[in-house]
Amino acid sequence: MSTRRRLLTWTAGGLVAGSLLPRVHRAHAVPTLDLHLWLEEQEAFLLDHQVSSGALQGPYRSSLQPYFSNWAAMGLAAADTASSREALGNYIEWFLAHLNTAAEDPYGIAGTVSDWHYDVDTGVETNTGEYSSTDAGTTVPMITAFDAYRTGDVDLQHLVMENLASYELMAKATCEPQWGVRNTDHLCWARPDSKMKYVQDNAVVYRGLFCLAWLEGEAGRPEQQSYYHNKAEQTRLNLIHHLWHEERQNWSWGKGVNELKVSDPATAFMPDAWCQYWVQHLKLLPASNRRSVASWQAYSRAWPRWMHNEIDNDFPHTEMAWTACQMGEQDNAITLLHTCREKYAGNGWALPWYNAEAGHSMRTARRLIDAGHG
Repeated sequence: MSTRRRLLTWTAGGLVAGSLLPRVHRAHAVPTLDLHLWLEEQEAFLLDHQVSSGALQGPYRSSLQPYFSNWAAMGLAAADTASSREALGNYIEWFLAHLNTAAEDPYGIAGTVSDWHYDVDTGVETNTGEYSSTDAGTTVPMITAFDAYRTGDVDLQHLVMENLASYELMAKATCEPQWGVRNTDHLCWARPDSKMKYVQDNAVVYRGLFCLAWLEGEAGRPEQQSYYHNKAEQTRLNLIHHLWHEERQNWSWGKGVNELKVSDPATAFMPDAWCQYWVQHLKLLPASNRRSVASWQAYSRAWPRWMHNEIDNDFPHTEMAWTACQMGEQDNAITLLHTCREKYAGNGWALPWYNAEAGHSMRTARRLIDAGHG
């Protein structure tokens, strides 16, 4: 089980028109929420969790886990202030400076980044030699780079472009079978020693390679752009082919060596329900696609009060709000953020609020603002 899945089970206890529009589970009254203030507060939260090296603390003050930190860094891009862009650049520099060589990686794969332990008293950072996943871990930073470039900040754009070779090194793990985890069916194991192809991880792979292809296009490198676009598209099409369950009309949460892991969203939030919206979160398909509609409906039927964070997991999961925006449910997205303010602001945004939640929520707030809310 990946670090993310261990963490998330730790406390377990009008885009679409016409007949395709899913039933919207709206709150009885949409709360008032200052989204600009939300961005300011969450930026302050992340800046308070950035150490002098540029790393972002999280989920705990003593941990520097790049998978989560990359989602947080996307929030800094969404805030798009001088201070958030500076913090984003410092984080990307830290990340790129910590790429493993093949000799440093536990599986001999160059371009990964380990989780690090942070000593809050001394500021010393110690490599744990471990990480939660190879597949998503090497591709989520490409989404961060994409978001950083699209801020328009010249320094960030230069930082991303001058390090394209590093992102290409990361991509080898999920593009070339001899280097890492990609299978002949174009889907990826989570790690070489974890023989499971998770729908969420592979959706991250798709989105990361899509973003890398886009950056290659911006760099005027059509051959590389075509290569990564094709790899992303192979991942996308085979994810649909192997993990979409037509009879159940939802996403199977994974596929082992010989077994498909079918989902019953009403049984458990993770992984059965969780994976239903992550695929849409990562834009594998348009919101109007029948699979997008059906999987969001399956999730919403199973957890109809998700916008009040009433799920069988104590973490906020603000990525639900980001997905809701894509599915045309802005009111419900606002309700979830308001629920989080009521639950976590009073305790200083302590756990289970952490850096990735801040990042997802900031991206949501920016999208809502751009749509005319708040």
